[in-house]
Amino acid sequence: MLGVCYYPEHWPEAWWVENAPRMRELGIAYVRIGEFASSRYEPSRGQFHWDWLDKSMDTLGEAGLKILLRTPTAAPPKWLMDEHPEIAPIDE
Repeated sequence: MLGVCYYPEHWPEAWWVENAPRMRELGIAYVRIGEFASSRYEPSRGQFHWDWLDKSMDTLGEAGLKILLRTPTAAPPKWLMDEHPEIAPIDE
């Protein structure tokens, strides 16, 4: 079984409908999404946007793909970085 990373937040919604069945046709079974989408989930403190995620998951699922929804730990939203720059990883 093959899996891929897919970032629906970077593509127009019309492409999701084209991409999902193509991935299945290529033998892909799993898609990993969400790990870099925190700015899309919560563009400002307490303002959540889930509609795009629901729609993308519906589109991928309807094509027969299994979804691994990841947390966006590695990519905090800009507002959080602005408020707490001390959370940025720093090399020695």
